[in-house]
Amino acid sequence: MGVEKIVARLRSATRVLRADLRGASTYEITETNIRLAIYHGIVGIMSVNVAAPFIGILAVKLGASDFQVGLLSSGPAVVALLSMIPGAKLLDRMPRKKWAIRNLILANRFFYLFIATIPFFSRDLRAWLLVGAVSLMNLPGSISNIGWQAFIAEVVPPEKRAHAFAMRNRAMNLVGTIVVLVTGRFIDMTGFPLGYQIAFTLAFLLALAEAWVFGRMIEPGEPGFDESPVSPGEAGPGGTEVERGLFGSIVSDIRMIVTKRRFVGYLLASILFYLAWQIPWPLFTLYQVKVLGANNLWVSILNLVNTSGSLMGYGFWVKMIRKKGNLMTLFLSSIWIFTVPLVYAFSRSLVTVAAFNLLSGIIFSGVNLCLFNVLLEVTPEEHRTVYIAYYTTAINASAMVAPMIGVLFLDLWGYFWAFVVCAGIRIIGSLTFFILNYLDSRRIPGFSSVG
Repeated sequence: MGVEKIVARLRSATRVLRADLRGASTYEITETNIRLAIYHGIVGIMSVNVAAPFIGILAVKLGASDFQVGLLSSGPAVVALLSMIPGAKLLDRMPRKKWAIRNLILANRFFYLFIATIPFFSRDLRAWLLVGAVSLMNLPGSISNIGWQAFIAEVVPPEKRAHAFAMRNRAMNLVGTIVVLVTGRFIDMTGFPLGYQIAFTLAFLLALAEAWVFGRMIEPGEPGFDESPVSPGEAGPGGTEVERGLFGSIVSDIRMIVTKRRFVGYLLASILFYLAWQIPWPLFTLYQVKVLGANNLWVSILNLVNTSGSLMGYGFWVKMIRKKGNLMTLFLSSIWIFTVPLVYAFSRSLVTVAAFNLLSGIIFSGVNLCLFNVLLEVTPEEHRTVYIAYYTTAINASAMVAPMIGVLFLDLWGYFWAFVVCAGIRIIGSLTFFILNYLDSRRIPGFSSVG
């Protein structure tokens, strides 16, 4: 891209960020929100990718055990499991969610500042402090995530989602990978612990810009939108929650949710899929660092190659969604994820893993795009925040045990057979989406989008 085009795009972005939308039409606000969502994703991934990809290596350098490395995945899942439903119910009662979501994003990123101070503590505390920080930051992080999902579903209409989210993901992957590459090289040149401390501090500073961009978006209910938001204290899916208390509200919610057969079917399929997907995650980190000798530069290279595949894949999967629909495309993309642990089982060098990451990037661009699109498709519009909270809580329940299962497999069988078993489990997880698509295509009442 020439310098003139880059300058033109920067000017265009500046105009969007400074735009005064008072009196604008709903169409103009929607188009601006889509562009702001892309810019928010770009700044957000910069904040995350300056720090998150290097937490695993930092844990090893801080002396973390295999068990503690596994807790880096399961710990946040436990916190999310306990916090998301109460947090979502509070968000759902707010007539304006945007500012609450923004503050939750900042609270989540603030933990990066704390992580930057961990090397100052005694050696016996460092690994546990890292596990605690990574887990607790998911309290505001998980609530802000489900809030954002419900928020973006309201500002981006269904017919624009596939293209809009593909553009957002493509931009995030490209910028995020460049950030990982530069940061990884910087950390290796600066050394431990200073390089990590600078990177994690920068992550929080970038979060300030992320929160500002998100605040520029226009929420439904503000000028330009006709939709009326949920009033404070209005009932969730199951009725008047203020009078029942939290426990009674949850019981009533569940009774209502089980009547949404299409939502419940996708929820059950997703639980099995995520469990199969996440079991080998800690094994990948341990194998890269302890067996293949990956450093921060190699983490950056693996991300770069993976992103290159994603950039090539999004256009293909958007066309596939238009032809086959979100659910069938989810099966067609997810069925190939078994190849990742299988390649690791036979890999003896980081070069092999990096080369395969190009293909896995193409695969996962379809998986990530369709998982979110199908969720919005099967979730009832009324009280969407609460439904997404129950969905994500169930997913995190599987994420809580999946890494521990992976570490158990490693202890029982070693890397090779652990990876082979994980590949087989992933095939089973993906087949559930094929079954759901079959039920949907047969117009079975409750499972079909038209039934």
